[in-house]
Amino acid sequence: MFEYDRSLPLGFEESSSVKKDGYSIRDVSYLSPLGGRVPAYLIVPNIEAQTLPAVIFMHPGQGNRTTFLSEAEVLAAKGVISLLIDAPSMRNPLPQDLSQEQKLALLVEEVVDVQKYIQTVVDLRRGIDLLSTLENADINRLAYVGHSLGATWGGVLAGIEERIKAYVLMAGFSSVSEWHRTSEHPLASLIRHHLSSERFDQFISTLESLDAVHYIKNASPASLFFQFAQDDLFVSKEQAERFYDVASSPKEIAWYETDHLFTNCSAAYQERTQWILRELETLKK
Repeated sequence: MFEYDRSLPLGFEESSSVKKDGYSIRDVSYLSPLGGRVPAYLIVPNIEAQTLPAVIFMHPGQGNRTTFLSEAEVLAAKGVISLLIDAPSMRNPLPQDLSQEQKLALLVEEVVDVQKYIQTVVDLRRGIDLLSTLENADINRLAYVGHSLGATWGGVLAGIEERIKAYVLMAGFSSVSEWHRTSEHPLASLIRHHLSSERFDQFISTLESLDAVHYIKNASPASLFFQFAQDDLFVSKEQAERFYDVASSPKEIAWYETDHLFTNCSAAYQERTQWILRELETLKK
């Protein structure tokens, strides 16, 4: 399901580059094995004569490749390469002249497009292929940071991708199919109301095979750091605890007094940054 031909051309392109103090932000893209191009930011420290660790970032559903840009810049100052991609769902913005009803219908279709979830995982794996082509990237010191959508599909990635050695998973779903079946959140209710019973059952049946609980148990030997919000309107305490309980070791978990988007939660930011740097330094030994 998540396999692809690694011998396919990357089709790497760079459209622009901005030089900062000690690093560069490169606006790039590469070919997705499942079609189209993957927009990304590649942040590279200006450090020569040594190989550097790298982090792949995956934004929440409400975000895009700019979401973690400031964090990636902080890591760049510490000698870490970062790759931040747009999920497939962010690559084709909605037309502006649609009615509210049309926008809601398209939103529902976007959410139930399981193929885009699969493509998210494949495009992340392809991002690792891209990093492996960089002369100054140490592919043996690779970490991942994902939030919400990024954490949910990061949990899947952790079970199938051996090249990433450390994962930070923020407010992810252990079973996104269960959320769609049982959640009273307005978005979940909208989707159930919009789809016919037959189509909804088909959607859930397909989605169940992608639930992170089936994959996160196979993440070892990669290290896992789960971050969850106390006031999360999407991810229930039960979903969060199951994600952690099923996961393989080594693993850590932390809870924060914030919302699903970790609004103004500097403690979570500081702790994941410190954790990433510590894990990457450990991999160096």
